[in-house]
Amino acid sequence: MCDITPTVQYVTSQICKGGQFREFFLKCVNAGNTKAICYEGLHAATCIGLEESIKILKPNVPTHGLSTFSVAIFNVCLGRDKEASQVFQFFANHHADLRSEAVLDIGDSIQWLLSTFHAPWLNTYGEAFKFPDDDVIMHPKCLHGENCRNSYVGVDRSCENCKLYWICLLVCQML
Repeated sequence: MCDITPTVQYVTSQICKGGQFREFFLKCVNAGNTKAICYEGLHAATCIGLEESIKILKPNVPTHGLSTFSVAIFNVCLGRDKEASQVFQFFANHHADLRSEAVLDIGDSIQWLLSTFHAPWLNTYGEAFKFPDDDVIMHPKCLHGENCRNSYVGVDRSCENCKLYWICLLVCQML
């Protein structure tokens, strides 16, 4: 399969509706190109919503890290903490520890891609946001014992206990 990453990185607008490469890009999506599916799912999150985005990204879960992590975060944004926890566990089992630096890198990638697809920064899902709090993924506490949701502006992203929460919060604010 062809690598469509350069197209996304340099001419994102050309794979969006009305773009010069849109038809070719959709053929890549329909052919099952994992990266194309991921990019289409992230693009959908910025323009038609998280429900459709999750549907587009699902075929890539759990084998594609960026897609899997995105689906988990989008479930957090939608208030589906149980589904989010399950998908975060898939990610941890197949890709990286949820408290690792790799999580920060993949979170940065999602934020960058959403911004290239012109994320609206509307915090549409702010009211629904629900971070998992179960036996596997517990609601984090910051270094000073404060709830991260109340003090996220000053959270040190290197705080091992808050990385995942911080990434989810920032992504949800973008949409």
